[in-house]
Amino acid sequence: MSQNNNNNTTTPAVHDKLNAAEAKTHCSLISSSIAASLGIFFLNIAVILFSCRLVHAVLRRLGQHRLVSDFSIGLLIGNSSLLRSTIEEYVIASFANIGTLSFCLYLFVLGLEMDPKSIRRWSGPANKIAYAGIISTVAVAVVSYTLVNHTAPQLGMNHNYGIICAIAVGLSSTSSPIVTRLITELKMNKSEIGRLAVRAGIANDMLCTFLLCAGVALHPLFSADKRAGSRGLLNAFIIAIEAVFITKIINPFLILKLNYRNPDRKPIRSLDMAVLCFVSAFLCFSSMLYGFRPSFNSFFVGLCLPRDGRLSNILISRCNFILTTIMLPIYIVFVCLSSNYKPFIWPHIESGTVFILLIVGSIGAVGKLMGTVAYSIHHGVQWREAVALGLLLNIKGHFHIFCAHKAAMAGIIDANTMTVMGLVAVGTVIPMPLVVGFLRRRMAAREMRSPMGLQWCETGREVKIVVGLHGPEDVPMAVNVMEAMRVHGGGVGGGGGGGGLVAIVVEMVQMTDRAAASLVHGEGLETVTVTDEGIVEKREQIGFALEAYGQESGDGVTVRRILAVSAFDHMHQDICSAARECMAALVVLPFHCRQRVDGEMEAGHPGHRIINQKVLEGSPCSVGILVNRSLGRGPVSSLSVAGSHNICAVFIGGGDDREALAYATRMARHPGVRLTVLRFVQAAAAKTKPWGPGRRILATTGRRELEQRADEEFFAWFYDRYVAGEKGVGYMEKQVSSGEDTMAALKGVEAHYQLFVLGSGKDRLSSLTAGMNEWAEFPELGPIGDVMASSDFSVSASVMVIQQHRVARRYNVIDEEFLPY
Repeated sequence: MSQNNNNNTTTPAVHDKLNAAEAKTHCSLISSSIAASLGIFFLNIAVILFSCRLVHAVLRRLGQHRLVSDFSIGLLIGNSSLLRSTIEEYVIASFANIGTLSFCLYLFVLGLEMDPKSIRRWSGPANKIAYAGIISTVAVAVVSYTLVNHTAPQLGMNHNYGIICAIAVGLSSTSSPIVTRLITELKMNKSEIGRLAVRAGIANDMLCTFLLCAGVALHPLFSADKRAGSRGLLNAFIIAIEAVFITKIINPFLILKLNYRNPDRKPIRSLDMAVLCFVSAFLCFSSMLYGFRPSFNSFFVGLCLPRDGRLSNILISRCNFILTTIMLPIYIVFVCLSSNYKPFIWPHIESGTVFILLIVGSIGAVGKLMGTVAYSIHHGVQWREAVALGLLLNIKGHFHIFCAHKAAMAGIIDANTMTVMGLVAVGTVIPMPLVVGFLRRRMAAREMRSPMGLQWCETGREVKIVVGLHGPEDVPMAVNVMEAMRVHGGGVGGGGGGGGLVAIVVEMVQMTDRAAASLVHGEGLETVTVTDEGIVEKREQIGFALEAYGQESGDGVTVRRILAVSAFDHMHQDICSAARECMAALVVLPFHCRQRVDGEMEAGHPGHRIINQKVLEGSPCSVGILVNRSLGRGPVSSLSVAGSHNICAVFIGGGDDREALAYATRMARHPGVRLTVLRFVQAAAAKTKPWGPGRRILATTGRRELEQRADEEFFAWFYDRYVAGEKGVGYMEKQVSSGEDTMAALKGVEAHYQLFVLGSGKDRLSSLTAGMNEWAEFPELGPIGDVMASSDFSVSASVMVIQQHRVARRYNVIDEEFLPY
């Protein structure tokens, strides 16, 4: 009996231990389950992001936007049972929350990048083209939907007119971020039609997005429920108060002070950036207090906050980077997982759904083309370019997919309409590289047939040049090039001062993911600009230096700055496009090798050499490569003292040397330049060898005779005007018989000059440079320029190597002997 009592007394303790062990085991299982769930969640995200990035790396070579690659991965996962089964349902639910947050951020940045004052500027052609496209698309959409609802009710498109108007505004909208990115990456941002497309896209996107967000806020007013109607009035009233509060209180008393506390060229205060992020997030999500969607409210908040300012630019850059690399790809995949695209995929194609797709796509395209083409032709744009412009402004994007998905989730439209809107959005983006390529071919076809170079510039006319910069270290080179070409009334040219100089300074920035994420709409010649802090700081240094030059001695020089953001393999297209657009006579680029402190030339950046080589190959005008050793070390030109620079122009013969002499002629008019022309002629003892194989001797001899005649005529004009005319230009003539004699003569005078100007002469047929190309380290500089660029030649004399514009590139001939002369 006592033993049983003892057992009974110990039973509760044993039970407690068992319960504790079970609870501990249960907690361990829960922890393991949570860890496994988080692991699966992050693994799914990592696989999706990697897949989107991999596909985009392939499609980017075809000019496609990231939206196409993200949508392709979403279609693949959403319509493959095997791949879809790998994603858990809770992961898809998490994607929905990420999507809502991503579009709050997307619309906030979109509004922050825009200037709401531009809506009132009706006089600009870009705004008028945008508004004409909106009006025509809305009109065509309303009429077409009415006809379809009455003639084919079986298609199921019988929405009420409020929904039809919302769809019409969505079809008339343009995705300006995609238009800007495509125009920039496909090298159309420096052209007039490219800038017009970007500006019209910005105006269109701002107005249509504003109308859609306002429509969502005021939608309850049209409900039969009185309580819902009062909520619509409440939304409008609170949004108006919010706009006044931001513009009158937040902006002047907080944002401006934060920007003042963070001046340029100083580190950003982390606390100030955190305050700006917190205030922006609070304003965006405060609409949840009165039942308005924070995503649409974020657009109004972004519009009201100031775009200008260092903090705003950094915020735009960081948000765009997060959106493009993480959040938007996940959301696009989520939308594809939530949609049924099998009716559009063989063999499950449904004719009715396909008809709806064709109708919706045709309504948007026809409506946009009608208004855009009509006003563009009225504005003076040719009809082919007007059609291409209309197709560019018909591009849809992430915002349209987001609106369609939210409308379907709210039961406003059915699932088929949401699916159709998503396909229409992506379908407007895919063919756009072909449209931009057509515009580029049209631009190339309209290039003038006459060669562009300094030799053909008339005296007294304005000269335009393009100067490329890799960073602030190239500013002294650019300043001295501009100063040397600036015409002075007191120079050796005598008489008048001649025409002015327009210098287009192209600041080259390598396209990286960080730089791409910070691309925003620019002003003036710059269709886009970059808000990355490091790039902005370098640009400000360049700007300060150019302004210092302008204040010191910049009379007669007009400097315009252009930002070129591209990969090194494609940077030459930006430079050539800038030269073509401004009809430049000369492009000047820094040599990729730079001089070290000890006087030796470093290896240089291989990407910079690629740029130089491709510009030399495809430039629409003459090109100069400057090996800078002594042309200034500060922002003020070193040519400010009269007679301070001794310059030697080397003349052997050929088009490149004539162009170099024309450049030296322009420099000779500067009072700070003392020019000497060194002409090499063939010694009488040297025998001329026939060049080329037997059947081409006659053609080659004919070309050489024409070149020699052109050399004699041009040099005789120069000698009579500047040497015999007592204009202060020196002249020396040396007889040589080989390349060794030529370089020995140049080496003998190297110490007397700060700059040598010579032609490339890569195609020169002369015994004076024979054999010098065989061991060339930099063949793009020509035989003589290659030797003079090395440290063995000089440690103090700079070298400008000029290549004359090649007219042969404009003719489609199988051999140069068929070129017209």
